Amino acid sequence: MRNPMKTSAAILAGLLIALSLAACGGGSSGGDDKAGSGASCPTSALDKVTAPVKITMWHAMNRANEEALVRLTKQYNESQSKVEVTLINQTGYRESLEKFRAGLTSGDLPNLVQIEDSGTQQMIDTQAILPAQVCIDATKYDTSDFIPRVLGYYSVKGDLQPMPFNVSNPILYFDKNGFRAAGLDPENPPKTLEEVRAAAVKLQASGYKYGWGQKLDPWYLEQWSAKAGVLYANNENGRAERASAVTFDNATGLEIFTWMQAMVKDGLAVTNSASGTAGFNNLLGIRSKDVGMTIDTSAALGTIQQVIESGESGGAEIGVGPMPGPAGKGGVLVGGGALYIVKKGSAPAQQLASFDFAKWLNSPEIQADWSASTGYVPTRKSAVDVAILKNKWIADPEFKVAYDQLINGANNSATAGPVIGAYQAVRDAVLKAQEKLFLEGLSPAKALKEAKTGADAAIKEYNLRIGG
Repeated sequence: MRNPMKTSAAILAGLLIALSLAACGGGSSGGDDKAGSGASCPTSALDKVTAPVKITMWHAMNRANEEALVRLTKQYNESQSKVEVTLINQTGYRESLEKFRAGLTSGDLPNLVQIEDSGTQQMIDTQAILPAQVCIDATKYDTSDFIPRVLGYYSVKGDLQPMPFNVSNPILYFDKNGFRAAGLDPENPPKTLEEVRAAAVKLQASGYKYGWGQKLDPWYLEQWSAKAGVLYANNENGRAERASAVTFDNATGLEIFTWMQAMVKDGLAVTNSASGTAGFNNLLGIRSKDVGMTIDTSAALGTIQQVIESGESGGAEIGVGPMPGPAGKGGVLVGGGALYIVKKGSAPAQQLASFDFAKWLNSPEIQADWSASTGYVPTRKSAVDVAILKNKWIADPEFKVAYDQLINGANNSATAGPVIGAYQAVRDAVLKAQEKLFLEGLSPAKALKEAKTGADAAIKEYNLRIGG
């Protein structure tokens, strides 16, 4: 996508770097071994410590999100004397997972690690983590206040694997001023794919180069399948048994690929890469009047607010709406990341300290602060009654959109999302098919078939390799 305001766009790109993020050995000292394949929670490991137990947490937050995490971690360290947390930024989710996997051999591992939502099966397969459920059961930690869909996403066969932390989901971003100029109601943005296309026609007619910004991102197929209430992988999305094949080669998948290709082919949409600085062109395009609307993560809100307050909004008034998509009785997937307690290389006291910090980050007051500061969805239902978040939602109702669409979505295997060991390889196969869809004119049916063939091969290879 071309941007005529190169200098300002470069500034904005720097500010928006965070938006793409915006997803064991060691002993024990007693506790419960439920859910952990023999693992137990060292429930008494902090009882007699005489100095703070030092733990490191690898994270993938940047800009406004990192600022909030640093502030909250400092607050935790100062609130008690048994644990001291040091944060280490790994710059991104993919980098964090790759470094963690390398550390399984080198021994360079953290005590707590933030991993993207798609990494659940891989983290389980490392056998390097202490499932959160083990300590939850051993300490009788009450999870009834958590949003059920959040717990459901990170649970496999009923056992919570990581502790939830930064929950997001995709939302519609648009320029309210642009909507008004095009004769569209900014308080009633499009909710279906058909309505998106109709709005894109009006936006383009009113002066935008394109009505819709379409990332080359496999995420769309995952999210829109869930929105339609359709499974993405077999074996109940890999939650009843390990996934052995994808199932997105269905009527919904064909509808999604057909719609996306038509939008680009008809000149109503422009594509951009989902990686690097180009991954933000769909958002930058709203400001520069290149793009009238797009979909991106709700975790972008805090950083976008920084941009607007810095005077770099270019006259755009950012509007937010629920993610439009195919018809169905589903809901958006839980996005973002979660915190895995590392067992390998962590002493019992460090394992319990990691659980303590993760619990603290999930307290209603801290989740309210975190949500108000970043745009992430709170993990706890009672967090919405905390003053800082209540006031934020009154002042900026856009911050509440992601929460509302999450709690209003269905809670089933389709919306719980796929648990796939070869998740990144599956996404790579979908991305390759999307590129052919847009750049080579491959038919939606053939592109979908190629995506399935590549994805199934990746899943088979992974399962054979790990013996699943």
